Amino acid sequence: MITMPRAVSEKLHNVYYGWWIVGASMASLTVASLFYWQGFSLFFLPLQEEFSTNRTALSAVISISQLEGGILGPLGGYLVDRFGPRKMTALGAAMMGVGFIAMSQVNSFMAFYIVFLGLISLGMGIGIRVTAITAPANWFIRKRGIAVGLTLTGGGLGGFFLPILALLIVNMGWRPTSVIAGLTILAVGLPAAMVMRRRPEEYGLLPDGDKPDPVMAGVIEKTSTSPGNPGAVANQTRDFTLRQAMALPLFWLLAVVFGMRQFAISAIQLHQVPNLVDKGFNFELASTILAAVVVLSIVGRLGFGWLADKYRPHYVMAVSVFMVAASALLMAYVSQWWHLVLFAVLYAVGWGGGAVVMNAVRGAYFGRRAFGTITGMMDFVQMFGLVLGPVFAGLVFDTTQSYYIAFITFAVVTAIAGILMLFLRAPRPSQQAT
Repeated sequence: MITMPRAVSEKLHNVYYGWWIVGASMASLTVASLFYWQGFSLFFLPLQEEFSTNRTALSAVISISQLEGGILGPLGGYLVDRFGPRKMTALGAAMMGVGFIAMSQVNSFMAFYIVFLGLISLGMGIGIRVTAITAPANWFIRKRGIAVGLTLTGGGLGGFFLPILALLIVNMGWRPTSVIAGLTILAVGLPAAMVMRRRPEEYGLLPDGDKPDPVMAGVIEKTSTSPGNPGAVANQTRDFTLRQAMALPLFWLLAVVFGMRQFAISAIQLHQVPNLVDKGFNFELASTILAAVVVLSIVGRLGFGWLADKYRPHYVMAVSVFMVAASALLMAYVSQWWHLVLFAVLYAVGWGGGAVVMNAVRGAYFGRRAFGTITGMMDFVQMFGLVLGPVFAGLVFDTTQSYYIAFITFAVVTAIAGILMLFLRAPRPSQQAT
């Protein structure tokens, strides 16, 4: 058995260490959301002006980064399963931090491409994206939904700082702000990495903080399947390897549905601020709406995480996708202040909730045995949505000088995805090949 550090043992006396894993993962996702996922939307217009490029070309770097992340997904999942979340989080944080500092020095659009894809996106893909979800998922079973939900509130917590990021870009410029971003990622990400651990069993613990039960000795994957808890899954009979999961049509159908959702999500995240500015709202208000969306997503992350533990996760997932569809439709017609408020609520809760429930579905359907690798492979398959969404929106704008057609398309695609999700039930135990 691996010996726990004394400081860690003292903390575990009162607090299950899995919750410290959740806190560390939350911290890494907070800075990732602030500067990469959400915050890059604030860099979008200054970068377009700096390099005198069009929105299709600038959107393409995000699409390529998503393609890179999808390609690296299986590798990232394998690496975190093989080397553990501590080493991979440290590597990812170091690459992203150095990348943002280097980005402040680029003098050409090509140099920006190289730094963004070669350091920032690569660090995110192999060190943060999969690791921050896999680590807490390996420490919880019954409470996996709420644990992952709490972890992903890191994306919402980043929203509190988006107005500050916008002020820095406006008053200092995007280059000094990029240096601040890099230093912040290093200051938060590296300490967070030191908290990470692989699995509770390696330290003589059980998932969820459960105490050893002599009656159930040897049974680790232990969940209720009572009618009162239909969202729970009997993981002792459903704990797939990657090969077993990929042998099921369900794996591929889930990846397609998740990809259809990502088609809209990736574009809305990048283009919502430019869209609002184009429609006559000022940059500060558009930035505030972005911040409100990210902060309000905490409600979706926590609420839908709780719902996924209580009810069948594919129904909960479908509801979140329908909310994204409605918000995309609103963004196509936005013109009044109340449109902004309704969009912020619907999109924030639907987007945030779906981010949690996607991982809850994977855990409930395929178990913990190869969660990181399965997640990485599914990310690879569903990357078509992440790649196509931003470029499609940029191309529509450059062609028509409007995002209208793009947002209508996103509404239709996500509505179809929500309908399909309603029919994707958990695999039967007999479908797990040996």
